[in-house]
Amino acid sequence: MEKTYELSGCKLVVVFKNQLIRIKKPKALQKFLTTDIEQRSEVLVNSIKIDYLSLFGKELAISNDSLIIEIWAHVYASYFAKAMKNLISLKLVEEAADFIIKRSDIIDCGESEIDSNRKFWDILANFKGVILTFLPKRLL
Repeated sequence: MEKTYELSGCKLVVVFKNQLIRIKKPKALQKFLTTDIEQRSEVLVNSIKIDYLSLFGKELAISNDSLIIEIWAHVYASYFAKAMKNLISLKLVEEAADFIIKRSDIIDCGESEIDSNRKFWDILANFKGVILTFLPKRLL
């Protein structure tokens, strides 16, 4: 099932599957996270988790902080890769940036049984406050 969330003037599209959510339209997500990153991330994740529970009759087995950290990683990896590509005109840098952009624009967040990276995001979730201090205060 696919649902569009209209939050702070942004249309965010989320696909729901058993044990997995996919966030589409990464540019809309970047725009949504341009300000109030922590608060807006919480709003989005809480909305997703409420709808997941309603659709599947069970909670999505991903902690809020783990889901938020994974979303930030995708959004900021793409952001920094695009910035590097614009700053450095070397074929190797451009190819690496294109690879990062392509991979980071696919935002699939799954439970540990189907997402081999979940443990990594769970560990990083313990450092959410520290990570937040290093993120730019505005994305755009």
